[in-house]
Amino acid sequence: MTEKADDDAVFPAGAATSPLGAGAPLMLAPRVTFGPTAFVTGYAIACLLVAAIATVAIGWGTSRDFWGYLWIIVIAAFYAAGIGLVTAAPVGLALGLLLRGVPNQWLHVLAFFLVPTVLAWVVIGLLAGSVGVPLLMALAIGVSSAVGRLAVWRLMDVRY
Repeated sequence: MTEKADDDAVFPAGAATSPLGAGAPLMLAPRVTFGPTAFVTGYAIACLLVAAIATVAIGWGTSRDFWGYLWIIVIAAFYAAGIGLVTAAPVGLALGLLLRGVPNQWLHVLAFFLVPTVLAWVVIGLLAGSVGVPLLMALAIGVSSAVGRLAVWRLMDVRY
């Protein structure tokens, strides 16, 4: 004798059911995952951008030609990357991990602008005992961080 069953209530293998009943599958919260490629790419772009901003803002007139400015940007990017390993990289990793449950990528970009800007403004402002110039420096850091995060948008994996 052959038994006939209704396949409408069958869930894929390994799918959990909701504790609320009705046999509905349990929906996990969306997760945004990133790998080392995304982190290194975003970090490199942010370092190059903050170096370019610093070169334009501070180094204007220090070189006679384009290649001289380009060299200054490269040197500044190495300094930014070195200093950023102990300051910016931990903040970026922490933000990336804290925002894993937020699927909206624009909120990630906004957070990568606001958090580094505020942190840099507070730290640089306290060290310098000033408000104006540290704010400009913090804005450069925040913009660079946000652009770095925006640049790796496609490297992020949003899993539902």
